[in-house]
Amino acid sequence: MRKRKILQLENATPAENGHHSIFSRLTQLKPTRLTIFIAVFLLCALISLSYVFLQPAIYQSYATLLTVARTAVDQASKEADIQHVAIQKQILLGSELLKETASRLRNENNPSGIELTPAEIRTMLDVRPVTDTNLVEMIAEGSTPALLPILINTWIDVYLDARAEEIAKSKGTTIEAIQDELTELAKRIEQKRLELEDFREHNDIVSTGREENEALARLKGLNDALNTASEAEVKAKARLDSVRKSIARGQTIVPMEDTRTLSALERRAQELREELEELDRQYTREYMALSPSLKVIPEKLAALEAEIERVRQGGQTIVVNEAEQEYVAAKQATRSIQEQLDLHRQKVSEFTARFSKHDALKSDLEGLEQLFRDTQERLVQIETQYTGKYPYVDVIERAFLPHRPIRPDYQWNALIAVLVSLSLGLVTVWIVEFLTRKEQEKLAIHLSGIHLHNKDELARNVLDALSPAQVDLPRTPLQALEQVKTKELSTQQITELFQAANIKEKQLLILLLSGLTLSEITALQNGDIDCKRNTLTVRGISPRTIPLHPVLATLHAKHGYCLTDPAGNNLGQEDLAALLTCLQVDAGLPVSDEISAETLRHTYILHLIRQGIRLAELERIVGYIAPAELSDYGSYSPVGAKHPIEAIDLFYPGLTT
Repeated sequence: MRKRKILQLENATPAENGHHSIFSRLTQLKPTRLTIFIAVFLLCALISLSYVFLQPAIYQSYATLLTVARTAVDQASKEADIQHVAIQKQILLGSELLKETASRLRNENNPSGIELTPAEIRTMLDVRPVTDTNLVEMIAEGSTPALLPILINTWIDVYLDARAEEIAKSKGTTIEAIQDELTELAKRIEQKRLELEDFREHNDIVSTGREENEALARLKGLNDALNTASEAEVKAKARLDSVRKSIARGQTIVPMEDTRTLSALERRAQELREELEELDRQYTREYMALSPSLKVIPEKLAALEAEIERVRQGGQTIVVNEAEQEYVAAKQATRSIQEQLDLHRQKVSEFTARFSKHDALKSDLEGLEQLFRDTQERLVQIETQYTGKYPYVDVIERAFLPHRPIRPDYQWNALIAVLVSLSLGLVTVWIVEFLTRKEQEKLAIHLSGIHLHNKDELARNVLDALSPAQVDLPRTPLQALEQVKTKELSTQQITELFQAANIKEKQLLILLLSGLTLSEITALQNGDIDCKRNTLTVRGISPRTIPLHPVLATLHAKHGYCLTDPAGNNLGQEDLAALLTCLQVDAGLPVSDEISAETLRHTYILHLIRQGIRLAELERIVGYIAPAELSDYGSYSPVGAKHPIEAIDLFYPGLTT
């Protein structure tokens, strides 16, 4: 078959060969990414731009209405009533108004010649309240700009006519109903007045004031009399008790009319006693008894004293009797008034019940009279100013003829359509490439007779070329490839330094070999070293508490904290670094940067890591270590399971006092 096709091609004419060549090229032609992109972009752009520019232009017209009456010049404007505005919106968009609007548009002059149904008008209209005001905007949107202002103005006229019709229809009915209410109220008020007057006559209520009626006035008088009688009884009892106590104390108590007589008798008796005392100094009683003129004096004194005693006894009896009679009389008066008061209280209780009913009747009458006045005021308001269902309306702005559409924005939408078309073209190219892409074989490159393979193949060839002994070489850690930043000191160097050190330098060495930095050492206080608990408290950026080295505990117990100046202030970092330099000189070692605080701390960290401590727990002893630095330290850790802090010797060996 193949030979036959070749012979046919050889025997074909040039025209046939040319035609076959074009056909074979067309069959073998594949669409390029640019072709796919242009095709998809043009198709999407054509469809989207057609949709954009075929959309009808929408115009908008509106009018502004005030839905409440204007206030007078001397009155403040009313606050915005949001609820009232919302109600008017529902009324404006009601079916009755829309039907009447559609009817007027059909019957009146309509330049556009378009007949609209109420449903179509409802889709074109909207009412939007103006924020914090009683204004509303009546909006119409549509594709015919000449129709919009006619529609809105007709809508407003229908609303105003409906309001006027409602007022005319409802005003007469409302006034008539209110007048009937006033007539009925007048009848009830007259009945209530007659009932109240009759009740007053039958129950002896002479005044609307409660205290002015006889029963209550009598009750008030009895209460006052009872209070007066009680006070008199108390006073009489107090006087009787006072008289009795005075008699018991031996005081002279006589009536007021006997006081002068008793005083004269006591004065005469006193004169006789003085005369008798004068005679006693001159004569004896036996001599005076023999003399007729002298013996009469004692007899007169005795008779006078007897008379005085008689007057006193009689006076006391009279005073006591008078006090007792006064007390009994006051007590009897109180009891009598109390009995009268108890009898009158029942009458007062009955009167109070009647008077309460009188107050209720009076309140009913006052309520009816107030309702009558309110109804009269309401009638006056309706006759002078009536709005009914529809409030006062003030057309602030009539509708206008719009000249520019509000939507769509053809330029912006066209730009969006072009951008979307570009995006779809790019996405289509990516999808086609993803679906038609084939895995290409990795070709080897020949340069000057050298065959270069890819990286994996080269590695396999190198491993195949190596001998088994070379392949099984021990895999040492990458420690040799890592560049160690700080040199490690040997145990012998540290021992030599410690033996040549003084107290300050020994304390400094032990602190550095406990994981502290120079800044942390300068912040130490004497109280941070607790020899009783064998703990060392470290402050600063990485606060922690670590075990206290035994040698440091011994030195601190003997000498205290020595890294201070004579004034007791802690040495600074420069002073501590100078101590290390002096220590190198004293130990006979060459002065260099290899022996420093960083080197000693680095040596201690390696001491912990070589014991297999967990790197995550290293911070608890030596403070914060950057993750990159911590990963470098990981190369020094031995192979195998790591140990917690409790299983690690935290004290650097070889340090002795």
